[in-house]
Amino acid sequence: MRTDKKDININIGMRLQAARENIGCTQEIFAEELDVSVEHYRKIESGQYGLQPEKMLVLYIKYKIDPTYLITGEKNHNFDVDTFLANSTREERDQFIDRMLAYMKKLMLGRP
Repeated sequence: MRTDKKDININIGMRLQAARENIGCTQEIFAEELDVSVEHYRKIESGQYGLQPEKMLVLYIKYKIDPTYLITGEKNHNFDVDTFLANSTREERDQFIDRMLAYMKKLMLGRP
């Protein structure tokens, strides 16, 4: 794996785009969340601009996009549904189920 700045930015941009699409947000929404123009955001996704650490923190806080994943591509899949549900409030459980059903609906309709 090459680790020059341009390659790193391109890889981060590709992973950021995939994460954004997976949660169903537009470039416009992410640009607004990151307090940048849409054009600037597009350049982040294309790898022309780097994603600053403070912007990664915003994405983590708001959308739970793991900065380690954005930088390295390594995924942490240590999520156990049974443990989560057993230790959640009713509201957290209902929100989780609603999100999963919405995601499954998008998959069935063939949308990212």
